[in-house]
Amino acid sequence: MAELHNRMPVILDPADYERWLDPSVPGGEKLLRPCPAEWLEAVPVSMRVNSPANDDESIIQPEGEPLGAQPALL
Repeated sequence: MAELHNRMPVILDPADYERWLDPSVPGGEKLLRPCPAEWLEAVPVSMRVNSPANDDESIIQPEGEPLGAQPALL
């Protein structure tokens, strides 16, 4: 992800949703780790994605070949 952007969103396994959303369930901070590399794929999309004025699904349609799975961040 570092090659594409300087920030990484939290990406959760569905099994961890409750732990992340419920403050009474301990261990939520342990979920702040890189997700498995095989969960991610870099795909070029339209430059239209950069404007909030464009709000339709066409902005995330692939425009080119996938760049491959991204390496896990350490």
